[in-house]
Amino acid sequence: MASLKTYSLKEFVQDMTRLVEDNIEEATLVNSTEGLVGELIKTNDWLPNSVYQVNENGYTRHSLYRDPENRFEVLALGWKAGQKTPLHDHDGTWGVEGVVTGMMKVKNFVRNEEEEGEYVKLIPAGTVRLNEHSTGELLPPADCHILESVGEKMAVTIHVYGKQLTKFRLFQLQNDRTYKVKWVKVGYTKEY
Repeated sequence: MASLKTYSLKEFVQDMTRLVEDNIEEATLVNSTEGLVGELIKTNDWLPNSVYQVNENGYTRHSLYRDPENRFEVLALGWKAGQKTPLHDHDGTWGVEGVVTGMMKVKNFVRNEEEEGEYVKLIPAGTVRLNEHSTGELLPPADCHILESVGEKMAVTIHVYGKQLTKFRLFQLQNDRTYKVKWVKVGYTKEY
């Protein structure tokens, strides 16, 4: 049986750079990025081994590439079975995620009303499961979700965002569909 040709991270970054330089409409950019991520996650031999080291306290965040002009960034996240994010957004930027190994549950939300001070109304917009080699996308205002690693084995996911994601909002349920907003800064477990 023939093995799959590895689509390297270097090739992916070159293709992404061409995409963002084309100045195409954002929805088209996200759709095209999802196709590239789908190619990238067909194999995993391009990933650093450290991505597979779990942290008992939470998922890990590995910076694989940051565009020097801040047009996109590429991350690998490592998830022990059962680990999940709080409900969060992506600081107004688009994103694409792909599952290299394991399985993820994604519970999506959409903003119903504009923020009033430190509060926002969110509506649940369905839950999807992403199996190995599956991809998903988010585009504001549908950019709020909870990610959770499900199943018995560790999950590794690839995330591409439309800028370096250094902060995002967490949403804490107050009543019905009203959530309190809290900005948090995020860093990396490891940078390459």
